[in-house]
Amino acid sequence: MPLLTVTRNTFFKKTTAQSASLASIDKFSVNAGQFFEVNYAFRVGQHCFIKLKNPLGTVGKIGYFYLPHVSVEIEEIRAVWLTNVDSDVLSSQTAIQQGLQQLKDLGFNTIYPAVWQKGFTLYPSKIAENFIGSPITPNPIFADRDMLAELVETANSLNLRVIPWFEYGLATLPDSQLEKKHPHLLTLDQNGNKIRIKTSDGKPDHHVWFNPCHPVVQQFMVDLISDVVVRYEVDGIQLDDHFVFPIELGYDSFTKALYRIENRGKSLPLDPKHPDRLNWASAKLTHLLARIFKAIKAKRSDCLLSLSPNPLGFSKTNYLADWQDWEKQGLIEELVLQVYREALPAFAGELDKSEVFESRHHIPTVIGILTGLRVKSIATSTIENQLQEIRQRKLAGVAFFFYETLFNEALSPAKITRNLADLNRLFKSSS
Repeated sequence: MPLLTVTRNTFFKKTTAQSASLASIDKFSVNAGQFFEVNYAFRVGQHCFIKLKNPLGTVGKIGYFYLPHVSVEIEEIRAVWLTNVDSDVLSSQTAIQQGLQQLKDLGFNTIYPAVWQKGFTLYPSKIAENFIGSPITPNPIFADRDMLAELVETANSLNLRVIPWFEYGLATLPDSQLEKKHPHLLTLDQNGNKIRIKTSDGKPDHHVWFNPCHPVVQQFMVDLISDVVVRYEVDGIQLDDHFVFPIELGYDSFTKALYRIENRGKSLPLDPKHPDRLNWASAKLTHLLARIFKAIKAKRSDCLLSLSPNPLGFSKTNYLADWQDWEKQGLIEELVLQVYREALPAFAGELDKSEVFESRHHIPTVIGILTGLRVKSIATSTIENQLQEIRQRKLAGVAFFFYETLFNEALSPAKITRNLADLNRLFKSSS
């Protein structure tokens, strides 16, 4: 286990804020010459984000040191999303062991495994059984086993962070078991449609969306996530670009009535982009995130809330997800920004936006890179160029979507494996 040595009298803090401005409960004084065992240390501007083996005072196990005051080896966050779609890595305990060992050999330290998808959990869950009617996805690959327990056991033996990824967030598939059991919890557009004909970026939407304003939806999400935190030794929980409130929705009868109650009898504005409506609906999504964050911390203070959103402009305008505001409120503790741009100027432009610059000085800020899809291949040279842009800006690290295309340049019509020497050059030589 790595050691951190304190070289000057300093503070271990809950945030990167100036020590003088923090309450005593949010900082812990340490003296030069002290040393601590750490699980990891990631760069956050002029600070390092640390998880200690043992808690310190009221700060606990996770917090920040000012880098000039300590000596510690800084790791690059190297993460990858593990899916059950177009990939076999989660299909058995043996596949998990082989896949995670392959990642460890390349110097990876973090995995984001899918655990909530298409209205089902990929691990056995009493919460899901009570709400949906099924304790686990009907896929026989996951029957009679606990995939998440297998992952955690293997990852712990390899010193990999496990941050379960609640991929589908507030979305599910039309006519899914979840949607059929709770149709009254869906949010609708102005014409009463549960399926949007087109999303805000002009693409068809293949999901229906549960209403973040509804207390039953809120409680289910809180309970589902809290249960994982209690039952499994995970390092965090991740929500992504499905934890949103699509701007065209929110015109179901429940939401319109709630708006009227909370706005002195005023009707919900018909214009989806009306400032009053935007502010109100965005606040509802923020309220749900805050409930999830508080529930996680109440169960385990050293369990992180990670968010993997779209770039801010798109996210706010189309999905009411103002992750910059969430970060400033302290509701997210790791940002994994999806920057799925092949053209290097467009990719670099997203990294240079002010909200990314600010975030990387407050919390670990990771850039998500698309390594390919089943029907789309991405050249290793493209990945290398994007990785260089990330490292030049001294961001906390990188996450790859997804495991199968990290190791294979093409999946269809025939699998083409990436050159292992190229992968070794990209990862083994850099820390």
